[in-house]
Amino acid sequence: MARSTQSVRQAARRAAFQMQQKRREEQATRERRLTAISIKLMVALRERDDAEARARDAIRALEAEGLEQAAVVRWSNGELDAKEVARLRDFVSKYVDGTGDAKPNGGRS
Repeated sequence: MARSTQSVRQAARRAAFQMQQKRREEQATRERRLTAISIKLMVALRERDDAEARARDAIRALEAEGLEQAAVVRWSNGELDAKEVARLRDFVSKYVDGTGDAKPNGGRS
């Protein structure tokens, strides 16, 4: 009888170990998926940041040509309203400093 109790315990330990191993593997797989998605997110945010910086520069160039905000709105062919022109004109990059170097923590210096 002691022998069968021992084999039952061993089988239970094996089953518990296998279950824990499976959970670890599932967690590792999920972690890899989350990392890949996070990378896509960070790339998209930096691309958006770059596009908004280019829009800011274009708006400032139009203003340097003497256009006022209403004219910039008209020249955007309806793509921008006055509020968006003002926001973009004052846009400050969250990811790049004045030298074009990415900031290590993604924040402002």
